[in-house]
Amino acid sequence: MARLTSYQSDIRPLFTERDIRAMSKAFDLASYDDVKAHAAAIYDRIRGIGGAVMPPPPPRGEGPWSQDRIELFARWMADGFQP
Repeated sequence: MARLTSYQSDIRPLFTERDIRAMSKAFDLASYDDVKAHAAAIYDRIRGIGGAVMPPPPPRGEGPWSQDRIELFARWMADGFQP
């Protein structure tokens, strides 16, 4: 049986310190509770829905996530937001 996707081992490492600082006024990407609470909005933004794609391209950010990262985030949501 496949291991469930978890915030701590799979999702948290996707957010850079730069991402965390950039989003700190809205919510804390380093916080499981905040990311879980805002998961739908984060998922939209990493796909460029509802505003500019996040993370922004250089020099303001590291650039958009790869499809693999986006799918990993979607899998975490589908797996029930494991801590």
